[in-house]
Amino acid sequence: MVMKYRSFQMPLAHYWGNVSRLFLLLGLLSILFAIVWKQNKDKCKCLKGKEPGFVVANEQNTMNLDDIIWKKSQRSNVSVIENAMGPLPVQYTYLLGSPPLKKRFLTIGISSVHKVKEEYLLKTINSIFSHCSPEELQLITLVIYLANNNIQLNEQSAREIEAEFSAHINSGRLLVIESSLAGYPHLSTLEASHWGNEGKNGARAKQNVDYAYLVNFCAGLSDYYLMLEDDIVCATSFVAIIQRYVRQREAPWTTIAFSRLGSIGKLYHSSDLYKLARFLLLFYDAMPADWLLEAFHRSQAQEHAIMFRPSLFQHIGRVSSFHSMETQFKDPEFEEDNGDLGDFPLASCFTNIPNFSNYMPSDVCPPGRGVFWGKNITSKSFFTVVFAHPIVPQKIQIHTGSAEYNQDILYDGYVEKGRLKVHSHDGQTCLTFQRIGVFKDGFFEMEDKSSEDDIDCLRIQVTAPQKQWLRIRRISIWVKKD
Repeated sequence: MVMKYRSFQMPLAHYWGNVSRLFLLLGLLSILFAIVWKQNKDKCKCLKGKEPGFVVANEQNTMNLDDIIWKKSQRSNVSVIENAMGPLPVQYTYLLGSPPLKKRFLTIGISSVHKVKEEYLLKTINSIFSHCSPEELQLITLVIYLANNNIQLNEQSAREIEAEFSAHINSGRLLVIESSLAGYPHLSTLEASHWGNEGKNGARAKQNVDYAYLVNFCAGLSDYYLMLEDDIVCATSFVAIIQRYVRQREAPWTTIAFSRLGSIGKLYHSSDLYKLARFLLLFYDAMPADWLLEAFHRSQAQEHAIMFRPSLFQHIGRVSSFHSMETQFKDPEFEEDNGDLGDFPLASCFTNIPNFSNYMPSDVCPPGRGVFWGKNITSKSFFTVVFAHPIVPQKIQIHTGSAEYNQDILYDGYVEKGRLKVHSHDGQTCLTFQRIGVFKDGFFEMEDKSSEDDIDCLRIQVTAPQKQWLRIRRISIWVKKD
């Protein structure tokens, strides 16, 4: 009994001794943890006060590139370890313009690199502004990010932009920026499993970083952000169409696609841009941009793409951003004119202009939605619309050329209204015609809502030969209702 009692007491004393040592160890760990936590808290407070650095050309306000916070794994991937919802601390230089003082409806962002064979940037900028009404121009800010690893080339591009679009720059509607590529992550020795066989992994990875820097800059400039490329043309009134569609849509969304092609025409909430910038950087070397953009909206619980039809943007470039690659990507659902197209009185069309390929007069003849494309234009060329029944037109619009073929307009000509249908060797026509107006810059418009005169024909008459072909893309007629 005694031996059993003593053998019980010794382990008990030993147990309480271990417990006291355990409490002492826990106390020391608690003190150490408190010290580390306080240091990290102070560091975070310090970092939260930092904002992205902006530089205005020829001024001294700069930010040290050491403030760019990267964390690179062994495979040279990039992740940013600070506040995942905040801006990337990237340094930018303003080459042209300054941010608008008032937040606008839409920021349009374009990342551009110089192409050796063909350059489309100026044509793209012109298409954006020329397809906006004066009211729409007040709603947008266009940001061009020149992503060439060459300061002189960026400055040359900026001078070309300034020479053509100074009015938009002065209005605060157009900004041109650059950033040092010294802050970019490594772009060599990338895995090829998701990139295809083009051998352009580094260029595609750089494009992802370009996009990340661009959207990071654009956050906060407007309510929405539209991503475009530097070789596209736009549909007429695309800003108003986007605005109307967004306002009418009640279901939540992350991305809306206004084009089927790649990253062109993707719309985002401005409040999502910092997240998008960090997402692109996190997976910049994993897959091409269009795949990453799809993965982004899936990560935000939008399972399927939201497609707007018809497409508002068309790709026109043959030479890609990777210089040596030539592409012929076209969006078959693009329509340049999506607004009020007028009424569709039944009619037949006749012309003495030789047509190109399968672009026939019937394609544009009301109620057609195609185009007529002709060549060998002379001073005797004509295009006649003969209506099945007499109409009283209150408004007429005739559009020639297009954003993609802006030289193929009618340079010299007028429009006539005709009465009394007759047959001729060129088909049907009218016996008498009266001139109602002339074309200006390839466009004709007439409006007379008080008119009571009915007509049987409408004729486009060319007055001078031209080297360029003629593309009639739309004939819109608003008819007086009974």
